[in-house]
Amino acid sequence: MKGIPAIALLFFTTIVFSQNKEQDIHLQYGVEKQHRLDLYLPDTINTRTPVLILIHGGAWMMGGNEYTEKHARDLRDKGMVVANVDYRYVSDEVHAADLLNDIDQAIDFVSKQSVTYGYSQTGYHIAGVSAGAHLALMFGYTTSRKIKSITALCAPSRLDTEEMLQFIQKNGLLPNIELLANAKYSGKGKPNIAFTAISPYSQIANIPTLLIHGTDDPLVPYQQSVDLSALLQKNNVDSKLITMAGKGHDVGMNEPDSEKIVLDSIVDWINSHL
Repeated sequence: MKGIPAIALLFFTTIVFSQNKEQDIHLQYGVEKQHRLDLYLPDTINTRTPVLILIHGGAWMMGGNEYTEKHARDLRDKGMVVANVDYRYVSDEVHAADLLNDIDQAIDFVSKQSVTYGYSQTGYHIAGVSAGAHLALMFGYTTSRKIKSITALCAPSRLDTEEMLQFIQKNGLLPNIELLANAKYSGKGKPNIAFTAISPYSQIANIPTLLIHGTDDPLVPYQQSVDLSALLQKNNVDSKLITMAGKGHDVGMNEPDSEKIVLDSIVDWINSHL
């Protein structure tokens, strides 16, 4: 450590917060109403503390950080900083690129908050559930920011096949996907390239990726994660698929035993990619 200025050593010291663990910090990261995030801080923070960007689901057009509030608290209690991020809904004016820009803005904001709270300015992990998992994959694979790992729970990862879009249409979610892609689907035949552009399957990059999916998911077929996992393995991307047998779209997060499996798997994945 010889030769390092004393002030620089402060960045390697541990910061201890006495705040109530039932509290979280509500912050506005941008100008839009939904540009909000909740920052969950563990008792002990230093520059080696993992920072997780958590993205909620809701079919890209409903819900908010309350969907992932419990997950954020549980992961905070396991020793990581968690930024639980809200973002705009898709609409005639807001599409996939805009949601990814929201996430980028949120990460930039979280990075700036590191000066106040003592965690690292860069090198974050990103995770999401359902639509949030889709966005986590898309963001992680396309950003120039340093993302250490991705965790995707029940992720829609391939939205450009006739089979998948007809499945989505049957579930009443085709309008959501059309707004996401800013394109229309005729209902048969191969979709246009706008649907490929919003498919993580077509955007993969060498970012460690953990996929968790229930075999009985009625909203996002388990095969989506099987196919993405195979593609990642084929391209030698550090990746893992955890199959939650018999679980639905919640991947078992609503049952204590399986919730523990999922949370422990996320923590293990992040801690192995610090």
